[in-house]
Formats: sequence, structure tokens, C-alpha cells
Amino acid sequence: MVYPKLPNKHLHEAFWHPKDFKKEERPKKFPKKFIFIYYDKLFKYLKRKYKLTKIFYHDLFTVYRYRDIGIILMGGIGCPHAVAVMESLIAKGANTFLSIGTAGGLQKRGIFLCDKALRDEGTSYHYISHGHYSYPDEKLTKRLGKFIEKQELGYNVGSTWTIDAPYRETLKEIRKYSKEGIKTVEMEASALFAVAKIRKAKVASAFVVSDTLFEKERVSLMEDIDFKKALNKLADAAVECLR
Repeated sequence: MVYPKLPNKHLHEAFWHPKDFKKEERPKKFPKKFIFIYYDKLFKYLKRKYKLTKIFYHDLFTVYRYRDIGIILMGGIGCPHAVAVMESLIAKGANTFLSIGTAGGLQKRGIFLCDKALRDEGTSYHYISHGHYSYPDEKLTKRLGKFIEKQELGYNVGSTWTIDAPYRETLKEIRKYSKEGIKTVEMEASALFAVAKIRKAKVASAFVVSDTLFEKERVSLMEDIDFKKALNKLADAAVECLR
């Protein structure tokens, strides 16, 4: 690895913190538990079903609430944006996160509960020491799995490959990581896991395969009814997990 340029940067104190950036007013009962989603149609489903209420606006995100759960539709993509949102929420007292997204399938279609993330991105290395993987909270991951089962969804537990450059996923990498047993590829998990570890928060993540990378050609599943139903039910499982 060639980054960060400063050796052992993760051991050094940062110059500033989200708490220092901007003193925003916020609701007294600000949620401590959050669900991150990345798909606007899923947000519309949740907003309609759970009658979400908008409670807070930030330059990076808007917080909607259902009971004591905060729900955020991510406005950007990738680790830097996801981490900036997480850091801001932790600075406001949040401590538990579920990241519910879509992913490319390296081996098959379906739902995947993430047990570790290959760190092929730059953000996590600014938080924790060099290593192949970062990991979610084990207990929260198992709990999420139980609520996925309650939704009568079949799922697999497996690792993901987190990458910053979606248009640089090469065939050689896909074959290599698939052979190593990695199930999916996405853009946020490994950094979210790293930040949660440093900030002493809990995080778990699950994905629905939105496009296949193991067939002769990439196949998009985004318009498939089964994909939409699975993503909606996975989000329902996340809500029940945090209630």
C-alpha cells in the first residue's frame, strides 16, 4: 500500500473533529440508531410504509425518523461520503448503524449478510492500521441475520470487496476475489466498519445483488420485481432489528 503517505498515520490525533465543524441545533430526541440506504426507490418505500418524519437537515444528509430510528438516504457514493455522514452522526450521539445497500454479485444472486470487507479503498487506512479486511460488529450482524430470517428471506453470510472506483473493477480482480470466496462488491462497507471500530460504535451491513459480475456479461437486476421485493424486505428487517 502507498497510502496514507505518513507512516502509522492512524496512531496520530486528528487536527479537528466533526464536533468542532459546525454547531447545528438538533432535536432533543436525536436518534442513536440509524439505517443508511442508498437507493431512492427504497427510501420512497420506507417513507410511505413507516410515515417517516424529517427532523434534521445537514449539508451532507437529511435525517428522517421512525420512532427512535433515524433513516438516511445517502446523497453521495463511496467511502468518503459514507464516513463523513457516520462521523457527523456519532458526534451527535449516534452509536448503532445498519448499512442496507446493493452490491455486485461475484458468485451468485441473492441477499448477503456481510461478515468482513476487503479494504480496497483509501478511507479506512486513515483510521486503522493496514490489514486485508475490516469487520462489522459480530452481535449486531447476527441480530440482523435473525430479523432477515423473520422476513422469510433466504440469505448467505459472506465477505465483500469494497472499492472506490466502480469503473475499474477488472475481470482479473473479479475472478481472483471470487476464487478466494468473496461474494459481493460495493463501495462503503470496509470504511464504515473501520470508523465504527475507532469510534466505538456498532455497525452491520447487508446487500441485495443488483447486478451480476460472474456471467459472460454484466446483468442488471435493478428492474426485476424479485430484486425490489428483496430490498424492501431487507430494509424491513433492518427496521425491526433496531426497534
